[in-house]
Amino acid sequence: MAYQPGLHLLSTIYTNRIDLLERSAEWHAFIDAQIKAEQLTEVGNSLHDFPTGGYTAVHCLTESHVSIHTWPEYGLCTCDVFLSNFMRNNDATTMRIMDNIAAFFEATKVEQQSVRR
Repeated sequence: MAYQPGLHLLSTIYTNRIDLLERSAEWHAFIDAQIKAEQLTEVGNSLHDFPTGGYTAVHCLTESHVSIHTWPEYGLCTCDVFLSNFMRNNDATTMRIMDNIAAFFEATKVEQQSVRR
């Protein structure tokens, strides 16, 4: 059987919690806790808050990455979680993190695609 690097989830999350889409501070604390809880290894991150509201962030992991871009003016964010299965099968972890992201934003609707890499 050929090696399959892992599961990549891409989501558009709709929410009424505009406050969570405006600035990255709460996101940063939340995703840091997720990374630690799942025993993943962050090797760097970049977060940018836009002056008019909204933010973009990428969290680079030895296992791959988590990224997000928010649009408070539309009440949504797009995010993706990709974890490699090189050292262990991370499929359940990938799904759990994405579910927790939706819960963090108190999602009213989630549109999701999954890609088996």
